[in-house]
Amino acid sequence: MTTFVTGATGFLGGHLVRELIERGEQVRALARPTSDVRELVDLGVEIAPGDLSDDFALARAAEGCDRVFHLAGLVTHDRRRRGELNEINVEGTRRVLNAAEPGARVVYVSSVAAVGPAAALNAPATEDQPFPKRAIGLPYADSKRAAEAVVAEAVARGVDVVIANPGFLIGPGDVYKVSTWPLAAYLAGKLRFSTDGALSFTDARDVAAALPVLADRGRTGERTILANRDGNASWSQFFARIAAVSGVKRVVVKFPPPIAIASATIVPWPVRADEVRAAAHWWVYDPAKAERELDYRPRGLDEAIEATIADQQLLART
Repeated sequence: MTTFVTGATGFLGGHLVRELIERGEQVRALARPTSDVRELVDLGVEIAPGDLSDDFALARAAEGCDRVFHLAGLVTHDRRRRGELNEINVEGTRRVLNAAEPGARVVYVSSVAAVGPAAALNAPATEDQPFPKRAIGLPYADSKRAAEAVVAEAVARGVDVVIANPGFLIGPGDVYKVSTWPLAAYLAGKLRFSTDGALSFTDARDVAAALPVLADRGRTGERTILANRDGNASWSQFFARIAAVSGVKRVVVKFPPPIAIASATIVPWPVRADEVRAAAHWWVYDPAKAERELDYRPRGLDEAIEATIADQQLLART
């Protein structure tokens, strides 16, 4: 069995590749010329040069593959980058689906952002909730929703696609420090301000382990949330969990969202106003479907925090 993976050099992709190899699968990974593929090569992964803009490279990479995991994408909440988000997350997904061999099963790794935020911290969202009007206009979420619409079009014409919606990833192996920065910034004392809102903090290893199972068991066209019940935490709760695990307690002042968003335009926060605007929602989720259908059992938040700290040697920097 040959499996084609996009985004294999990323945080989640690296863990997925290891899962697939442990299952005895042959893996082919799309990689740009500038990507560091040494670790993939050491694992025996076949490298297919190209990127999401190259139809020919994608078709060549997907040739002979009976499974495709599409993870590659752009993560940003910057409204100035809507064009890039559309080109990479939406049109890139369209190209991957077009490149897939007839009869191949495709796992599109979307995001809980496409599901939208929950109504409240104590009311986690599920796969079938209508996307809340209050979150329309958030650039990243908009792009993932649009990509899922592309998936629906492909399913309608007979492409076998299932959708994974991971939570906010933490854990070891975040090479580019894109996902784990809030934890690192808190421990370094660089995160002095916060706001209302919450995320479903989920260990990337658990999501990676669930993706091949989803490929085996998932129903065509359906979403499956891969979040963490124990990881559903407000920003204040998340910082308290970090402090409890690490023994390092920082003072973080919480502002109401309107004040936080406005002040982020003039005060040197670690993030831009667009990021604050996105963070000030209840991004918490119920993974009951994955628990029931995939035997999904994510590890506890404290364990994920501890592994992240150890992997990045964050306590050595405090």
